[in-house]
Amino acid sequence: MIIPTFNSSAQLQDLLPVLVPAAVDGLVREVMAADEGSTDPTLMICDDAGVEVVTDGIASAMKRARQDWILLLPPDIRLTHDWADRVARGVKQGRSAGLKGEAQGGSLMDRLKPGPWGLLIRKSELGNLPPDADFARLRRQFGRLPSLK
Repeated sequence: MIIPTFNSSAQLQDLLPVLVPAAVDGLVREVMAADEGSTDPTLMICDDAGVEVVTDGIASAMKRARQDWILLLPPDIRLTHDWADRVARGVKQGRSAGLKGEAQGGSLMDRLKPGPWGLLIRKSELGNLPPDADFARLRRQFGRLPSLK
């Protein structure tokens, strides 16, 4: 799992605890933060949680990943209660896919906006990523993937 971060301490405090059950079950085996120069407590939170910090970009983090499947999550994603089951099914089916998060906010307009998306990508499908690849570029490249159900 790779989480692109930049001054993301508040979001990480919400996201990282949600990952623990999937780590206990063996679905999440490594977590990396691809940090872009945070000056807030992001790096301290990562260190306390055992998250490996990579400071030379998402492409470098993806190359360092030891697993064949990479789950790329924005730090502000609010995972649904069944996210781990959906990711496990996607891996079992052998297909890259998008992982939709919950809509953020309580108003009707907030709930109608799409929530943040993560990407489940097989490492072998990445090809040659340029060193300056970022999350937005990867979402454009893999944005037409089916959603994990």
